Amino acid sequence: MTGIYKGDCSASVTRTVLGVFVPCKPGVTILTIPRMCLTSLFCLTFQGPVLAGVIADAGAVVDAALATGDFDAWYDANQALLDTAWYAAGLNFDSLIIVKAPAQGFGGYEARGNNVFAPGEEINIYAEPKGYGFGDLGDGKYEIAFAIDMKVMTPDGSEVANMPDFAELKLASFGQPHEFVANVTITLTGAPAGDYALELTFRDLHGGQSADFTMRVSIQ
Repeated sequence: MTGIYKGDCSASVTRTVLGVFVPCKPGVTILTIPRMCLTSLFCLTFQGPVLAGVIADAGAVVDAALATGDFDAWYDANQALLDTAWYAAGLNFDSLIIVKAPAQGFGGYEARGNNVFAPGEEINIYAEPKGYGFGDLGDGKYEIAFAIDMKVMTPDGSEVANMPDFAELKLASFGQPHEFVANVTITLTGAPAGDYALELTFRDLHGGQSADFTMRVSIQ
């Protein structure tokens, strides 16, 4: 099941994916409800390690264009430099935080401060993917798209639930926004008290890459 948003990238929207019951062991059922809110801003950033030689070469082109006083040439060269650094880093995550509630926008979150939850309580995760690719939709419009897989594990490595294609995120935008936030809300209903590891894998549908992270929570 998927929640998909297509629209102007300066807007934000929340989609709730209907929960699916996943049997995990006799007498225990987990209900997962992901809720995703996507917000993007027109701001370009560097993230992660980069290839110094390639970056230096792109930077030299920027300097050369600046020396000529040709703004258009400088702008194009600067954009190429930013893109080179962005893709050299590969898909990664800048911020991964358990928050009190879904963020209202990029960086607009309040950290929860602990990972302990009551049975059935919402688990809100704030994630900032970086280094993703863009799909060209034509007419100056681009798309960011992720498929997300999720596993729920116990401390001893036992798999409680395995949900390939747990959700799909798509955002269409004019331009290529480099700030993007995904709010994921997960509810474990019927799970016994104990510790759990939530493993989420983001598959970049346009960049042909993937990255995963694990958030550890305790149900008490």
